[in-house]
Amino acid sequence: LVERALAPELAAGYLQLIEDPRGLVIEVPEAGAFPVGQADLAPEAAAMLARIGTMLTTVPNAVRIEGHSDPTPIRTPKYASNWELSTARATAVVEFLVTTVGLSPARLSAAGYAEFKPRAGNDRPEGRARNRRVDLILLNDQTVRAEEPPGGVRP
Repeated sequence: LVERALAPELAAGYLQLIEDPRGLVIEVPEAGAFPVGQADLAPEAAAMLARIGTMLTTVPNAVRIEGHSDPTPIRTPKYASNWELSTARATAVVEFLVTTVGLSPARLSAAGYAEFKPRAGNDRPEGRARNRRVDLILLNDQTVRAEEPPGGVRP
């Protein structure tokens, strides 16, 4: 279902699907999604995330959005570290999916990992580019049971 819904983006190399023990990962590279050192979605990325969000309305999974960076230090007036940038990017995707697509915020969570969960080596520019990404993880039932808190705290 996911592969079919996102076939144009997958074929063009704008996205990658990865099977993971936690669920299905939709990897969105930084290139084309965010300007370097920023968490504002690029206009091209908004259209792609809208398609992803529309597809997400057809599946019941909880979705964790994870921001990742490479180890290149960042210091901008807005982001003092890669922790802040990666978390801001994940939060920007959550906000977009809620406000633009209408996904329930109860299905979503955001996390930032800076450079500490690389997908490739950081010794070459290609590896660093692969590590600068946002992952949308369609969490499987086992992961939800193990990691996610039950549906709300009751007084």
